[in-house]
Amino acid sequence: MLNQRWLSRREFLTAMGVAMAGRGINALPQADTGAGRMSLFNGKDLSGWYTHLRGYGKNNDPKHVFTVADGVLLISGEVNGGIITEKEYENYRLVAEYKWGTKMWPPRETGAMDCGLLLHCGNEDAVAIDLWPQSIQFQIYQGAVGDIVLLPGKDVITVTVEGEQRGNEFQYVPGAPAQVRQAGGSKRSEIIAHAGKDPEWKNVKGFVGRNTEERPHGEWNTVEAIADGDTLTYIVNGKTVNKATKASLTRGHIGIQSESGEIYFRRVDLFPLK
Repeated sequence: MLNQRWLSRREFLTAMGVAMAGRGINALPQADTGAGRMSLFNGKDLSGWYTHLRGYGKNNDPKHVFTVADGVLLISGEVNGGIITEKEYENYRLVAEYKWGTKMWPPRETGAMDCGLLLHCGNEDAVAIDLWPQSIQFQIYQGAVGDIVLLPGKDVITVTVEGEQRGNEFQYVPGAPAQVRQAGGSKRSEIIAHAGKDPEWKNVKGFVGRNTEERPHGEWNTVEAIADGDTLTYIVNGKTVNKATKASLTRGHIGIQSESGEIYFRRVDLFPLK
């Protein structure tokens, strides 16, 4: 049992060494030993999580989409759905380490490998795109790691983001005018592209974007989501790539998607903020 102590925001930011001056994109050191760390994934099994898969429902995984061995969680991606924490959380820094496998499943065999972290999940399963709880996604998608995706259920989800329209996507641009982005009703999702996303991004397996923060295929990546009140900050391998404020969701369960692509996780840690 960890001797947990809840960090104040001032203590947390001091430990992280975050330079708050200016509005640019700052590299954030990865301080991984702070007091209060909670390991959501214990490296042995899925204790503290439940599964929900299309066509199978809750805690029914006959195809072994989720398996744990040697301290690593393998998500095969064969059936779309996810794992969701049994508990709800708010005001935290979430740190996960992942690397891609090789398998993509029909009908997406040639598409970019896809997964994601689901933040502030609601209590009703399979209401967002008939697959996931209502939530705000930290996109883990080849060439698009760090995109924000709003996944509404019955409610409209809104966030405010500094950015501008670039082609078919709204993109986070620090210092640009802040705009409200939303999804709900007839709009099933809303994507806010991360800063620096390759404008030539293609949904192709193995896609590597220009100026990407994602490491080469097969190497471990660290992604971090800071949920501080109604503000969400997304970090990929130490660099801030996306940020939203005034989020209409600020609390909920945490999920990891299964979405056609094989992916490994060896760490899912949460650092509470007080």
